[in-house]
Amino acid sequence: MKDKLALVGFEWAGPQLRAWAFDEEGEILSSFQVREDAVAGHADWPGRVRFHLAEWLGENPAVPVIGCGDVSASLLRTSDLQLTVPMSLAHLAGHLGIESGIHLVPWIGQQNPPDLTCGAETVLLGLGEAAETICIAGQHTQHCVTEHGRLIGFSTEITAELRDILLQHGTLSISGSGTQTFDMKVFRDWIERALDTGDTPPVFAVEAAIRQGRLLPENKAAALAGLMIGADVAANYDPGDEVLLVADGPLLEAYGFALDALGAEVVETSALEALQDGLFEIADLAGLLGED
Repeated sequence: MKDKLALVGFEWAGPQLRAWAFDEEGEILSSFQVREDAVAGHADWPGRVRFHLAEWLGENPAVPVIGCGDVSASLLRTSDLQLTVPMSLAHLAGHLGIESGIHLVPWIGQQNPPDLTCGAETVLLGLGEAAETICIAGQHTQHCVTEHGRLIGFSTEITAELRDILLQHGTLSISGSGTQTFDMKVFRDWIERALDTGDTPPVFAVEAAIRQGRLLPENKAAALAGLMIGADVAANYDPGDEVLLVADGPLLEAYGFALDALGAEVVETSALEALQDGLFEIADLAGLLGED
């Protein structure tokens, strides 16, 4: 692998650091992921990245390293690297930051309302120019509008994170050792309720339904996920919209069902693959490939 290695790309988002070794054609030679503290908790995050890369590859890579995600927050301190919509995604390559020899993809900002891409910009570049209405579903979900490779506007919703917080603290928290069972029928039922924007239930309706004996306690998480994802989709799309859904695993299925139930025309693709393609494309456009 060492002879073919041309680039190392990584994403550090929340408690997860994952990286990929690319050859000069963009093919992935190897990958790894590890749980880490949030970037903000590391005074020397570049040192942690280098440590993990050396553990993975057997030595510090002699090729360029490019990263995205939470690590790029540090670039907001540098005024000349603050980018705002509308802007061409390809221009990201001309504005890479660098810290301790690590190239960083800058976030794109929005003024009204205030927002930041926080890594979604790399995924968007990896998608190419085919789609104009894009839903990138994750722990934070970005709803984006692009036009001929330009990011026009976006909205970040912390739907999945809020669901987790509600289930851990407060009125809707799962008490004791109660086991949750994912019930697809329950999940779909609460999605459909949320899509009725004229009569969308409040979040407390999940708790009320349990106390009234209309919802099993072990289905609380499924109902809450359905309600919140349905509300997220209903707030950002209309029936008949053509939406590119960018996600993986359960979130791909969940948002896919919600968009279908709304009546949108949905095309699905992998967020992980778009992220990988985006990192390599940005490095290529920036002229990093072939650097020593």
